[in-house]
Amino acid sequence: MSVRLPWAQIQTILLDMDGTLLDLRFDNHFWRELVPERYANRHDLSLEQARAEVAARTRAVEGTMEWYCLDYWSRELALDIVTLKREIAHLISYTHLRAHETVLDLVCRLLLEKKKQEK
Repeated sequence: MSVRLPWAQIQTILLDMDGTLLDLRFDNHFWRELVPERYANRHDLSLEQARAEVAARTRAVEGTMEWYCLDYWSRELALDIVTLKREIAHLISYTHLRAHETVLDLVCRLLLEKKKQEK
């Protein structure tokens, strides 16, 4: 079954960024290394304790909207998650980005390629 999207009527497209545009290593580093490290410092825990606690908390809400919500994690972990992401933004690798493209160019190119495949 082929679904034809009404592209002329679509105003906003949201992409799953994990592994689509961004290298998944960024998220893995962020949630498995940086967040537990900062959580340990904030709550006076060992790194291993913090890793276990952060992992348990993420598993508890996996598959829910909270899992994706940075405000939720900022409240739950008592950390400024947005600021932490900005601190390591230089580690982001755009997996499909060509040398001459901006991120916006990439999104447009990927959408056009998808549209061509549907024809």
